[in-house]
Amino acid sequence: MEHEDTLRTTFTVLRRGETPPPDDNSAARVISRGRAVRARRRNAAVIGSALAAAGVATLAFALLPKGPAVPVEPAAPSNSTTHMTTSDVPLTTPQTTTTRTTNRETAATTTTGTR
Repeated sequence: MEHEDTLRTTFTVLRRGETPPPDDNSAARVISRGRAVRARRRNAAVIGSALAAAGVATLAFALLPKGPAVPVEPAAPSNSTTHMTTSDVPLTTPQTTTTRTTNRETAATTTTGTR
């Protein structure tokens, strides 16, 4: 509240053409304070980002496995001389299927779907 009163007094004095009070809040001073606040916030953001990146890197080094990954051994070649026949593999469809036809399937239809 005190800041607003000081600003109100300053602008009232400036409007009348009088000299401002000794502790005036000139535009240059307000601008310089704003720049200082922005600079502090920007510095805090840069430092916070750097700390976050360092934390992620530290966690990655701590939690990721150390050393090279174990290579996968290739499969051994099959020395089998017998070949699989079609009766050895499971069937995907039954050998006997029944088909059912209805009058609708055999009837001629038009493009509208009516007879």
